[in-house]
Amino acid sequence: MDLLELFRMWVNHPKEGNGRSNLVSTDEYWKKVLQDIHNWENSEDKEVNEIAKYLLYTGKIRRVHLDLDEVNYNNHYVSWTSSEKLEDLYWFNSSCSHTIITAEATKENPGISVKGFIEAMKKFDNENFELNSPAIREEQEVIFPLQEKSILSIEKIKKR
Repeated sequence: MDLLELFRMWVNHPKEGNGRSNLVSTDEYWKKVLQDIHNWENSEDKEVNEIAKYLLYTGKIRRVHLDLDEVNYNNHYVSWTSSEKLEDLYWFNSSCSHTIITAEATKENPGISVKGFIEAMKKFDNENFELNSPAIREEQEVIFPLQEKSILSIEKIKKR
């Protein structure tokens, strides 16, 4: 699967039910993408090197669940947000009970930036490139594994 096809499949997953059902296979794709990014970082090819910089994400990220009882640290690559404001998540409703998981993507354990991919495509392929809608773009999605070692905090907010 090429990179564009992978990102399209990822952002266009079914939004109902329990979310993505193919995480085992997509995990393998994302691990390969991270290997490629590390190779591109060391490449003599300036364009490939720059694409790696767009795709690589380090910093704080958050994952929001509505009515989550327990965090399942399954190490699957899942969607996180780098957005400062949770209100930017089109589906988020602060009046509902929710759990906010905060993690840190590091140089040694980076995330993959969907926004960075879009920016790279606009720069190197098609300045009018779109992958998703403006509402989804506001999420500032980062693809990162749900793993206990990266978690900074878990905040459960109960609403009545």
